[in-house]
Amino acid sequence: MDRRKLGKINTITMELNDLLQEHEIKDKESFLSGVSSIICQLDTDIAIEVMESFGEEGKNEALSIKINYGY
Repeated sequence: MDRRKLGKINTITMELNDLLQEHEIKDKESFLSGVSSIICQLDTDIAIEVMESFGEEGKNEALSIKINYGY
């Protein structure tokens, strides 16, 4: 993976972690689902990598993306 893409993944992951903590989001699964839909519009590969950073809920969302986008 190139440095630029890795930088985007790390930045998005850190920002989402901040949002989850700052806003005390209780339904992590729904939040990640909504965010992944947005990120997929920009780059599906990045969305998968970001989601895989968020525990079981994120891994489930990454799997859903892979299925829906034919990975």
